[in-house]
Amino acid sequence: MFLLGAFALLFVADHSAAQLRPGDKATAGEIAAAPLPVGAVARPVALTRIGTRLRDQQKVGKYLSGTICVKSEDVYWHDLVPDFVNLKDLFAEELKGSGFKPDAEPGNLFGDTEHPATDLEVGAMLTSADFSACENLVRLTKKIELGVQWQVYSTLRKEVVATIETSASAQQVQSIGSKRDEGRSLGQAAFAANVRMLLSNPQFRSLVTAPDPSLQGPPRASDPLASIVLASAANGPVSMAQATGSVVAVFAGSGFGSGVLVSKDGYLLTNYHVVGTAKTVRLRWSDGLETSGEVVRSDKRRDVALIKAEPRGRAPLAINRNIPPVGAPVFAIGTPLDPGLQSTVTQGIVSATRIVEGFNFIQSDTPVTHGNSGGPLLDKSGAVVGLTDWGVPATEGSTLNFFIPIGDALDFLALKTSG
Repeated sequence: MFLLGAFALLFVADHSAAQLRPGDKATAGEIAAAPLPVGAVARPVALTRIGTRLRDQQKVGKYLSGTICVKSEDVYWHDLVPDFVNLKDLFAEELKGSGFKPDAEPGNLFGDTEHPATDLEVGAMLTSADFSACENLVRLTKKIELGVQWQVYSTLRKEVVATIETSASAQQVQSIGSKRDEGRSLGQAAFAANVRMLLSNPQFRSLVTAPDPSLQGPPRASDPLASIVLASAANGPVSMAQATGSVVAVFAGSGFGSGVLVSKDGYLLTNYHVVGTAKTVRLRWSDGLETSGEVVRSDKRRDVALIKAEPRGRAPLAINRNIPPVGAPVFAIGTPLDPGLQSTVTQGIVSATRIVEGFNFIQSDTPVTHGNSGGPLLDKSGAVVGLTDWGVPATEGSTLNFFIPIGDALDFLALKTSG
């Protein structure tokens, strides 16, 4: 009998010498994923769940041995013990090798926890396996055909948005008595071939690919978004308590940030690194109501994005393009660290204005952290003067946070205020 660990076929008992070795031939149907279109990138995606419909006592093939491979032994699914952790890494390796973007680098246990940007997760259900092997005095030939049902899950819509079936095989021919190989096992090769079939599937590609915002260039005059006019201050100052009603928590994939309502029509500003390549995000208002929002424009270079949602009568915050002078009080509103801390208000002063890597920033000691990203920096009248962007970690010994001037955010998104 034999065991499969991480889909590595490890033959025991009478077959203890039958291991994959250097120089042995391994094929997977010569399957290759089609290249991505020019100017498009793939949304980050990860394999998060693996299951099987095969029963423990289900016969999945035969192991033949002897001089002419006439001695037969049945192979059952319980003889195969998959190692799913390795398959998740293998999935990421295949994505990266085909030009797609894994949610985390292969071997990375946590992914990009600071800037997660995917709302798509993939599950793999192993539906069938057909194994055969022939071992004689010279060589061992093994083949497995693996069927997989892929389920693509949207964390924003909270539903499976695609179910795709694939089937692929892999074969290995190895010499008896050669040294072991540390490469992919037969089962891993078959699983990888299924991954490449998935990456070539038109439905999957339409879900995970999108134009790269950084390659789109500046907006054209004919672009309808270029004519959006944001309301300026007309009703006088607002309190910080009132201002929290215009600030939302933005959920994109497994991460979250903040955003601010700046138009009666329902346009909100946030960071590009909050929404990433997501086309749709989930918004939670200060009163707990949740709605969806469409990402209608973004600029990766300036780290800004524009979301369209239904404001349901909520009032936008006024825009103040003038950066307050050094020493002036400013306030930040956002969702620091945990969604349960939504509508947190912090206060500081304008410490300086800086140019970092060619871009203007407002420096402030106003306390912000992960989850505040994309939320507003307000002057004492409750007008938006900036967007929270990044900061120096507190472990460095000081509070240094940097905010995108609101004028820059609007200019890079081709928006303007009235008057």
